Amino acid sequence: MGAIDSTSFIPYAHVSINVMTFIIHRKPPYRAYIEEGQGGAMSHVAELPGCFAVGSDAARAAGATPHAIADFLVWLKAHKEPLVPEAHVARPSMADIFVADVRSEGAPTQAGSKADLFDFDTAAWNDDKLERTLRWLSYSRSDLLAKIDGLDDAELKSRRLAPDRTLWDTLLHIADAEYGYINSILGPLAEVSETPFAGIREELSRVRKILEGKARAVPEEERTKIIHPTWATRPDEPWTLQKALRRALEHEKKHLAELDIGR
Repeated sequence: MGAIDSTSFIPYAHVSINVMTFIIHRKPPYRAYIEEGQGGAMSHVAELPGCFAVGSDAARAAGATPHAIADFLVWLKAHKEPLVPEAHVARPSMADIFVADVRSEGAPTQAGSKADLFDFDTAAWNDDKLERTLRWLSYSRSDLLAKIDGLDDAELKSRRLAPDRTLWDTLLHIADAEYGYINSILGPLAEVSETPFAGIREELSRVRKILEGKARAVPEEERTKIIHPTWATRPDEPWTLQKALRRALEHEKKHLAELDIGR
């Protein structure tokens, strides 16, 4: 049997060898993990923690994933982020997406709902991946602060994103949620709970500094540890450091898309 010239390999090509026909499949570069439940579905991209797509059901969330990936990569490029080795297809199609898991429980698009722990949330992260994710969180935070630049607390409280929610409420919610994520894996954070409230920007900054410091303090060998926070309001929800940082970025970017509404 002769050797196949690797330079002429074409994904999905039919190659005939000794009368037998083989189909060579290219492995899709992106894995989507989907939560589906009451109110809709959410697709999480394993190769880009913090990248997500939503839809009314799992199929629509999956269908929205290629566009979400392309937008996410454009966003990273705008912040001058180095190329992400795991994300080498900049404009993916559905052929580039492998739906690795679909969970049908909970309410993934509703505030305060339980978030699933997926296989990719337990993958080992070295220091480079940890720092990269923290850097992406810093991009999201700079975008957030840019959107509210020049607005004092009175103005933030006067601009409504919904009948029962102002810009100020949303910012406080982002800080509270971030506190909840890191609290779920590292126990009660006295640095926040015992600190007087000084202002919404200060609160966002204080919680973020604690998240970054606590995340960096977790030894590499413990980053895959699954934790059930008996001290938290939902002790049955499993967490890892990776999930906490992923959720922090997903959550902030979700609300970033709302902020223009109040202007």
